[in-house]
Amino acid sequence: MKNTEALPLISIIVPVYNVKDYLEKCLQSICVQTYKNLEIILIDDGSSDGSGELCDLFAQRDGRIKVIHQTNAGQSAARNRGLAVAQGEFLGFVDSDDWIEPDMYEFLYHLLKANGADISICSHYIETAVKTRVKHSSGQFSSFSREEAIRTLVEDKRIRNYMWDKLYKRQLFAGIYFPVNRVFEDIAVSYQIFYKTQKVVMQDCPKYHYLKREGSTTQGKLYNYEKEYLLFQTVYEQVKFVREKEIWDKAPYCVHERGIHLIDHLMMLPQSSLIDDVINDVLARMQEFDNVSWPQLGVMHIFKRRMMYCHLKVYRCIYRLVRTFFKSKRYKFQTL
Repeated sequence: MKNTEALPLISIIVPVYNVKDYLEKCLQSICVQTYKNLEIILIDDGSSDGSGELCDLFAQRDGRIKVIHQTNAGQSAARNRGLAVAQGEFLGFVDSDDWIEPDMYEFLYHLLKANGADISICSHYIETAVKTRVKHSSGQFSSFSREEAIRTLVEDKRIRNYMWDKLYKRQLFAGIYFPVNRVFEDIAVSYQIFYKTQKVVMQDCPKYHYLKREGSTTQGKLYNYEKEYLLFQTVYEQVKFVREKEIWDKAPYCVHERGIHLIDHLMMLPQSSLIDDVINDVLARMQEFDNVSWPQLGVMHIFKRRMMYCHLKVYRCIYRLVRTFFKSKRYKFQTL
């Protein structure tokens, strides 16, 4: 890339925690970017496997790298630390077990500047131990107003609630921080950032490699209801914000979809007062948006919702019976 001296600084924030086996590939892919005016901020979040030492080694090789070592506080705290020290006019995020194409930030920068946008987005590869998949690779260009971008973000299909496939103007993060000690932090902040934009652009060219590590998404993993409950709560907060700002009146269907899926999974667990409290909370939040109709949810989900509202005990028996014949391909459930 020519005339790099005149190009603005891009700060890339990389939280690092016990990923030594993947970290070198990640950092190497950032260091060889064709966009050279980078500030590469590595936050070692209390690693104990040598990842922190590897960060220091890369910093010795490349003067653009800054390493911050801190006691373990989680990915959100690490990202917030990076935001606090970032000097760039633009921001990017990379997860430390992933890697990026050599021209990713050159591509995103030109996409943003050529269209006068606040955020630019590329598509991504999904990497597993056995294959590489890509969903959007047509090269299609799309431009979104703020409202259009937020609606597409809430749908979470074309524009995903990920931090790492985007380039942001730094000013969008003023007053915004990642919530500490909770998962799904990308969803929790993305809509707030998008609300500050005027224009978002996207081109379906895959530039980011998202690694699905073995053990994190494998078939038959033990179900964790607390994690799915936190996802439901985060989506609820997102939808409530969108409704309050009068951006999209159809957004509540996402709360109902998430709620129905969560309650289905809770039906498979042993009954307890704790599980009952979660179910009651989910149903109450769903009923806050009770104008979601069947064309949005579909007939089956409308039936399920009616049964959950009015005949939960009967629904539990029916659902558990059905699941004895049709096992979940995604989860194992700890039953009695």
